[in-house]
Parts: sequence; structure tokens; C-alpha cells
Amino acid sequence: MVNVKEIEGKDFNIKRSAEEDRILSFKDHVCIGCGLCEATCPVEAIALDEVAPIERKYTETYFSGHEKIAQNYALFKNDNEVKAKLCIDESKCVLCGMCSGVCPAGALDLTIGGVSIKENEAYPTLIASAEIDEDKCLFCKKCEAACPRASITIDRTLPNRADLVTGEIEVCEDDCIYCGACAELCPAEAIVVDKTTGEESIVIDKEKCVYCLVCKKACPVNAIKAVCRSCSYGEYDLDPAKAAITGNAIIDKETCIKCGWCEGVCPADAATVKQAFKGTLEIDEEKCGTCGACIDVCPCNVLSFPKSSGPGDRGTHLVKEEDYCIHCGACAKACPNGALTVTRTDIDYTPTSSKSWIAAFEALKN
Repeated sequence: MVNVKEIEGKDFNIKRSAEEDRILSFKDHVCIGCGLCEATCPVEAIALDEVAPIERKYTETYFSGHEKIAQNYALFKNDNEVKAKLCIDESKCVLCGMCSGVCPAGALDLTIGGVSIKENEAYPTLIASAEIDEDKCLFCKKCEAACPRASITIDRTLPNRADLVTGEIEVCEDDCIYCGACAELCPAEAIVVDKTTGEESIVIDKEKCVYCLVCKKACPVNAIKAVCRSCSYGEYDLDPAKAAITGNAIIDKETCIKCGWCEGVCPADAATVKQAFKGTLEIDEEKCGTCGACIDVCPCNVLSFPKSSGPGDRGTHLVKEEDYCIHCGACAKACPNGALTVTRTDIDYTPTSSKSWIAAFEALKN
């Protein structure tokens, strides 16, 4: 039996030639550095690197007002060395797939005959999901902004202004003195005034105009005549269907970590998230050195320092948004002072009769 390791940048595939073709693939950009694969591997074939400095080098993160963070970031900013978050000793790896089964980020995947074990009922997998109901979605993009992994894309189509407000506007150029006050005050930037002597002109873009009547009220010579029919006479001439915002909500299944930020910020209850791990996250402030390593590696933006209130003010303790913690343990793994404790009290995974797999999942509880 021969093991062959194929390397593509920081990603790799480990293959084994036998009666069945097994391939273990690793995606470094998806890995969150939690170390659950390292802890679970029955043959100790996986080694996790120092993830905190690796993350800091590749993420463009800056924490204002916190001197230590700025210093640490600068330390790795010019380091061009390319390092992967973990490596696997192919001489030890038996391609059992346990690392793939426990990985909360889906960075590791074992395929047998070209089919992922996550699609094979004989192998247990973590039960976690994130969905957005487009029938409820308002396409407000709050989830897109909140997602710590940039895994959500809201592709929306806004209605035309003409379908939202109607009116009439015109300029009497015999009266207009081309002062430009209307153009400067127009909130929609719909007016362009040319003040060139002998070539004066005024143009109103009716596609941009919202008929707010600001220009009419500001004109010193009453040269602008305008009326907003929607405001003055009601919305009798507007079609509500044309005023609707439409779109699509897309979740990148590869990078989504199922943290729940999308569900937490959604004003329409359109997002639903199921986490695989339940547990607690505890911070020992006496041990915390406020180095920020945990903030760098946390894939869920759970940890942070309080925002600076002004020059010279810096955070002296961590704050947490535990509702969005997936209890992966990456922060505790990165902390140099042992100030963080992640406890997993329950793990939701598909049924299995394999005692070794059950033991592997149960061992992750602590």
C-alpha cells in the first residue's frame, strides 16, 4: 500500500491506492485553526501550526487604540513566508476520515471512490446548517455586513425611482439667473447648472429627481415650478408591485461557519442557523494579556475589545458575543496565557453504530 501526497500551495490531498480510492483533502483558507482534527486523530498524524500569527499575517485587521494589537500586526505584516495552518504526516495517516467528520469548518474532507463521506450514511457527520428564506428576506444586506467570513451575498434589484414617486418639474429659463443654489441643495444630485457666461444652462435629470421640492423652495427668483403628485394626491398612480425590492440571498457553503450572526441581525426572521456544538466560553480576565490573538483567530467575531472612546483609550479586557460562538476552541488554542476555556456540553451528529466514531465525538465534550 503506497501513500502519495499532492501539494497545491497550502492545500493538499493524500491518496491511498487500494481496492477503494480514498482521498483526504485539506483547504487551508477554510480551516479555522481550532485543532479538533489534531485532538481527534487516532494515530496522531495531524499537527496544528501556530495559528494566531498565521491568521494575523493574512487578515487585514486593525484594532484602533490598542497598542499591543498594532505592534503584533506590524510584526507579521512584512513576513512573506507561506505557512499552512496544519500539516498531516502521510506516513501515519490511515485515511479513517475522523478529522473530516469532526471539522466544524469543513476544511477536511475524505472521499471514497470520489464520494464524500459526508454523503455516506455509514459515516457520522456534524449536524449544522444555515439557510435564508428568500420569501421572507427583505434583501436589506444586514446579514451580508455581519457575516464574519464574508460567506453571504445579497444580490438585490432596486425599483426605479419613477415607480416610487411621481411628479412634475420644469424651469422657466427666462426667469432663471443660473445661481446654482438648486444644484447645490438637491439631495438627489439631479440638477446640473452651467454658469459659463454666455452659455448658461440648467438641466434636471428626471430619472434622478425625487420631487422633494427643495429646489423650488430654494430658488430666489421662483423660476422652478414643481409638484409631487405622490405626496399631494396620494399614491393612486403608483403600482405597489413595481416598488418591491427583489433579489437573491446566496450563502457560500464552503466558507460559512454557521455562527448565527445572520440570524441574529435579520429583521425579518428570514435566516435560520443550526449549530453543531453547544457549550460555554469563559474568559479569565486575570490571565488575559490583551494580546488579541484570540480575536485574530476567532472565525465568528465573538471576541473583541471595547471600542476606543478617544485618543489614548485602550481596551483592558475582552468582551464576548457568546450567542454566536460555535465552541470550536480556536481562541483557547491560540491564547498564550490559557485565559480562555471552551467547554462543549453537547454535539449534534448523525447516528452511527461505530463505537470508535462515537468515542471520537464524545471525546470532544469536556
